[in-house]
Amino acid sequence: MNIVAKNELTFQNITFEPVCHDGVTWFTSTQLAQALGYSRTDNISKIYSRNSDEFTESMTTTVKMTLVRKTGEVDVMVRVFSLRGAHLIAMFSNTPVAKEFRKWVLDILDREVELGNHSPMFNYHYPMESADVHDRSYGNVVLNARRLVDERNPAPELELIEQLEKDGFDVSGVKARIYALHDVAETTVEMEDMFNQSRKMIQRLNDNFKWAEKTGGLNFSYEGEGKGLPYGGYKKRRIGCH
Repeated sequence: MNIVAKNELTFQNITFEPVCHDGVTWFTSTQLAQALGYSRTDNISKIYSRNSDEFTESMTTTVKMTLVRKTGEVDVMVRVFSLRGAHLIAMFSNTPVAKEFRKWVLDILDREVELGNHSPMFNYHYPMESADVHDRSYGNVVLNARRLVDERNPAPELELIEQLEKDGFDVSGVKARIYALHDVAETTVEMEDMFNQSRKMIQRLNDNFKWAEKTGGLNFSYEGEGKGLPYGGYKKRRIGCH
């Protein structure tokens, strides 16, 4: 990908210094961690380790790099990611900038396709994990309306139709249905919230009804020294019957 100029490899305030290996541009884990807003490089390594079966040889590899340490220069094997691999890393990421980073990578890939360097299929990779990234801690998850419209989760269906549209396909019918389904999901979430509020109001009314049913008059004494005096109420308002 030698057609990708260095000034095009700046995401927000992060300028990548790509590694050229076998004629392909690769990003290091350190660069990806900075771009995605991680404070530690091993966050990228953890994402890769959890989902390594989703990465192909064209998406990640290891290269020997010379690093400068206090003791001098040392050669180490470093894992690097292609643009496609970087996009997949971002699919598994839930940082605030992950969505924008995915769009940035796809824009570069689109330019590559226009210049005939890659097949359009280069972009179409959305594994099962991309369906729900945020707070996914178990092997299964309920994809309900609230999760589908959660902005913290990616929307691979929207990204996919945008890619297909850029590649020259007419996806207007599919787009209309997807947008309609998103609108229905948002309405469902609003109705759930409304019903929850209504349930709380009904519970408060029910508590008031129960209280009102138990409310009676004052308890008066009909004999002894306290004859004619009520139990409770204000002392100043006690009245005597004798």
